[in-house]
Amino acid sequence: MYICIEGNIGAGKSTLAKALAKKLKASYLPELFEENTLLPLFYKDKKTFAFPTEYSFLIDRQKQLTHYFGSKKNNLTISDYHLDKCLCFSKVNLSETDYSFYKKHFSAIKKTIEKPDLVVYLKVDVNLIVENIKKRGRDIEKKINIKYLKKLKKELDAYYLNKKNTLIITINSYNTNTINNCCNEIIKHLN
Repeated sequence: MYICIEGNIGAGKSTLAKALAKKLKASYLPELFEENTLLPLFYKDKKTFAFPTEYSFLIDRQKQLTHYFGSKKNNLTISDYHLDKCLCFSKVNLSETDYSFYKKHFSAIKKTIEKPDLVVYLKVDVNLIVENIKKRGRDIEKKINIKYLKKLKKELDAYYLNKKNTLIITINSYNTNTINNCCNEIIKHLN
């Protein structure tokens, strides 16, 4: 079984995926965004680096998923990203022409990877996301503005709230019980 946790930047995807993997004695498959050397350039100059950054993420994720599932079979895997997030981010970040070109490539690439059995979408208010981003203190995220996060939320919500095979979990606060409650909700859904 393959479960993907998805949501906006700072929604708690990695924290939840790690906790769920530990609870279910599953493999954890992390998004390797830190390895993308274009991401810091994108945050400095979105117009110039939007397309190369989005395309590099698509290729990196396809490569990671193909390699991972090519070597692991019949294993419970929890990932902190879903490939389809690429469509949402690219729709926000790219021009209409670039997005149209990107979408054609995405469709072809998506056919080459393992499909998740369940996608869990974390629906979180942008103000709570901003607090969480500040709390974790990643240098690369310090200049992300709330307007950008709102655009991403709108696109992610439009995509995931209407998608089949998706469990929606609304998070209204981050406290000591949040992650445990989310894990329990997912496990209940699986049973």
